Amino acid sequence: MRAEQLRKEIVADSVAIAWDQWSQLGVSAASPPHREERAADPEALLLFTLEVGRNDPRLFDEVLDWLALNEHLVSVHRLRNVCVDATDRGLVGAALDWSARSRGRGLSPGDGVSATDLVPLFHSVPTPHDDLDESFARHGFARARINRSGKSQPPRLGDPIAFALRLRRLLGVGVRAEVIRALLTIRAARLSGKVITASAAFAQRNVREGLTQLLEAGVISVVDIADDRYYSIGQGDWATLLGLPAAAALPFHFDWIPAYRALTSIVRWLQQPGLDDLSEYLRASQARTLVDELATDLGYAGVPVGPYMALGLEFWEEFTEIVRALVRQAQGQP
Repeated sequence: MRAEQLRKEIVADSVAIAWDQWSQLGVSAASPPHREERAADPEALLLFTLEVGRNDPRLFDEVLDWLALNEHLVSVHRLRNVCVDATDRGLVGAALDWSARSRGRGLSPGDGVSATDLVPLFHSVPTPHDDLDESFARHGFARARINRSGKSQPPRLGDPIAFALRLRRLLGVGVRAEVIRALLTIRAARLSGKVITASAAFAQRNVREGLTQLLEAGVISVVDIADDRYYSIGQGDWATLLGLPAAAALPFHFDWIPAYRALTSIVRWLQQPGLDDLSEYLRASQARTLVDELATDLGYAGVPVGPYMALGLEFWEEFTEIVRALVRQAQGQP
């Protein structure tokens, strides 16, 4: 498969994944073909969409509308924690600034910003030269000024996909809600502090403090095994509290942070200028380097890689299958 074909396929799949998730969280969109039984990760999904939405302006802008309506359910601290690089931080900063301004807060409009030295926000829309949106321009992106569509709705907190948001209404937007989410959705008798910290996406110190508070409140238990502490929770009791018939009715966990992080890196790599001009050998070599860099995230997402059977030019086909397997995992397909 040619790089151009793979790029179109994976970009389209990534945009569709974002639409499916957001349409079940209150964004104005057509109903998805299936009901998501996995709890979404709001910050990981938002960061992922701010990148792949650059290929679909309507998706991008409808998610901004959702953010302006529901920002009280979003952890800004956690959103910044899941950022990987300067592009992530710029997109997040611009989205938060725009959301604040749309609600009459934040910086007042300036006298206009030139498109010089700004990066086009969208890949398929001509870059405007005037009437730029100040929030995005301040963070290095050129796009036309926008207004809220006003079409978004609050999420239905009883749906499995909105489980993290429901816990935030119960426990507040902070580390304790993320700890409880991990303990209730990961199907294991007990979890190590390391696993909980990775899922919570807060600093280890913050997670440790949250665990201590929950232990003192008597809602979780702990045992010491080797050099780590393992935590458990009465899933049946929490299911009753949340009005669910049994612990089996709790939403499922998926490692969204590494899955979205890997898929974002792949999309960016496929969209880099000049990729189609590389020789087949060099392109396959770069793809192999990328997979090596993403191996840990791919493994957490359910796509173990290596040792490689394909060598040289033939690795491109293996790369194609790895990327498609990652998409299937994000879609919830076997």
